[in-house]
Amino acid sequence: MLRFTTKLALGTALLCAALTAEAKLTVPELEDLPILSQEQQHHTACSRTANYFIRAHYKTVEINDAFADIVIDRYLTYLDYNKSLYTQNEVDEIHNNRSRILRALNFCDLGYPYELFNDALRRRFAKYKFFVDYIKGPIDLNGHETLEFDRKDSPYFKTADELRSQWIAEIKNEYLNQILNDKTPEEARQRLTRRYEAALSKLAQTNSEDVFSTFENAFASSIDPHTSYLSPDDSESFNDDINLSLEGIGAVLTSEDEYTVINEVMPGSPAELSKKLKAKDRIVGVRQEDGTYDDIIGWRLTDVVRKIKGPKGTKVTLEIERGDDGSSKTFAVELVRDKIRLQDREAKGEIKEVNGAKIGVISIKSFYTDLHKDIKREIDKLSADGIKALVIDLRSNGGGLLPEAIMSTGLFIAKGPVVQVRDAIGNVMPQADEDESTAYQGPLVVLINRLSASSSEIMAAALRDYGRALIVGDNSFGKGTVQQNRPLARVYDFSGEELGSIHYTIAKFYRITGGSTQLKGVAPDIAFPPQVDDDEVGEASEPYALPWDKIKPTAYKGYLNIDAYVPELTKLHANRIQDNVTFKLIKEEMARYQERKAGKVLPVNLAERQAMKKDDDAFRLRGINERLKAMGRQPVKDPDDLPEDFEFNDALLDEAAAIAGDFADAIAQHTYQAEDTPIFTRFSLSGTQSPAAPSELTAEQLRVN
Repeated sequence: MLRFTTKLALGTALLCAALTAEAKLTVPELEDLPILSQEQQHHTACSRTANYFIRAHYKTVEINDAFADIVIDRYLTYLDYNKSLYTQNEVDEIHNNRSRILRALNFCDLGYPYELFNDALRRRFAKYKFFVDYIKGPIDLNGHETLEFDRKDSPYFKTADELRSQWIAEIKNEYLNQILNDKTPEEARQRLTRRYEAALSKLAQTNSEDVFSTFENAFASSIDPHTSYLSPDDSESFNDDINLSLEGIGAVLTSEDEYTVINEVMPGSPAELSKKLKAKDRIVGVRQEDGTYDDIIGWRLTDVVRKIKGPKGTKVTLEIERGDDGSSKTFAVELVRDKIRLQDREAKGEIKEVNGAKIGVISIKSFYTDLHKDIKREIDKLSADGIKALVIDLRSNGGGLLPEAIMSTGLFIAKGPVVQVRDAIGNVMPQADEDESTAYQGPLVVLINRLSASSSEIMAAALRDYGRALIVGDNSFGKGTVQQNRPLARVYDFSGEELGSIHYTIAKFYRITGGSTQLKGVAPDIAFPPQVDDDEVGEASEPYALPWDKIKPTAYKGYLNIDAYVPELTKLHANRIQDNVTFKLIKEEMARYQERKAGKVLPVNLAERQAMKKDDDAFRLRGINERLKAMGRQPVKDPDDLPEDFEFNDALLDEAAAIAGDFADAIAQHTYQAEDTPIFTRFSLSGTQSPAAPSELTAEQLRVN
């Protein structure tokens, strides 16, 4: 599924001279909207994309009327996610033109997709123009209207009047949110007017690549949720993320109304070393080394990023606005762009004290290039400190490079298969760790959550199947497919046009026991309360996800019979968290969310929403003070009384560390010894059996299907 993000990591630098240009948002008229059409490079990119999607994808793709209807539905999801632009009759008419969609898919004649996008652009313009006009008049918040806050699974409205009623409910809801956040009616009107005018301005900046990217991703996501087209800009960002480096100033930017705002300054970057920039600063202008200047008020974030990023050693000057609108000051900062290492994404180790013992923790946020080297470095540091056990924290790790998952897993096992990969024609290729050495042989716990996916699941599943690690946390995402990234440009292209790249699914991966993580994910041995809704997050919630299946297990030699330890460790865990405030609050928060979600609608009534906010605020304040009390700190009267940089203890990680300590104690008491493995008993899953400790469970019972 295509996901549009509003944050982009940058590397950027600035000049100290004052900039005098006045920043001003330009609000377009309808005639200022572009009429977009297919560009020359898009025919090349389209034909190459279709060739890979149809001929090289793991899933057999048949381009027919049924598939065209799926593409139309996906395209409309991107154009009108909340179903507030089109009526059902209009959607039916679009489906009646499926032959033109088929022509786009088969022959790269994208005239109709561009026609639909241009139409949707004008519909969105009309909607925001309506918002701008409506917000100027009286707004009645005493009625009984409701707003369906998530309409993605709802039917389209039947009439234009129903669409207009939806628009009014949306405006009232946004106005209500401003009032509930202590804005005066006039302040609320001004803020929303700026927001809607900024949206209008950005509509006028839409370009042909936006249309092409949207349609190609409708095509891609109709095949499976992890197949996608990446524009040239997105391809560059993908490479930066995989390699954990980029060139620029080192700031994370976000878009807020008409402004580009600094969300975070990266440690050691030109932005941080200047000592002049901080979070919440607004960038209103950019001057290049050659003197060219751009007023970026109202610009799209991707266009701002393109202006600020640049080669190492070049200069860029940012005009910064700081403070509230009424008392803001403007100044300039000159920076020299540099190569920036995304250190906040690197694997990092720390030690937690549990009952007087040292428990090591290594947090891994993604599977990037050379991750296994960073893990080895952190293991060496922690081992030198004499840790009793180790926790690998894979929470919210969405995956990355498959070879890194294999090499990282290999740090904890001797030579052997880590995952099985099956291609589109049924060939099964075990992917193995070929290095017999290990970096760590002690007790191991892997912490996962619902957002642990792909390579995270490969590592967690392999360590569990080998009997090498205990898994704790929430059931993982359930992504069991392998994607290949391929640039669309060729060495024989002489036009110099940027064509972007594609991700497409080429295989499925399977555990060494033969079962797949697809849809099912990795189940924890000791479950923590979920923090997200499993019905909304996970492979099973994605449209057109590939099915679950299994293949034959492969031969491997295991270590511990983890199942034998789980009952005792679960009992210790349950006793420990019985009165744990954070675990209790997580359960309560999820129950409240499910209750609200079941209602499906919000009242657009001031008194009712004030009552809801009062209840929410009281619940939040109670939770904060309960956690503060557990930390031995004084309560607060208002959540805003907490310092901006205040962080609560990570109770889930603390509990994982406590479980690791219990696990180490249990191993010391019960594990059989073997000459080649001083801590762990090894057994074979290739046909022969060795003793299973501490109970009589056999190796066969360790299989996960």
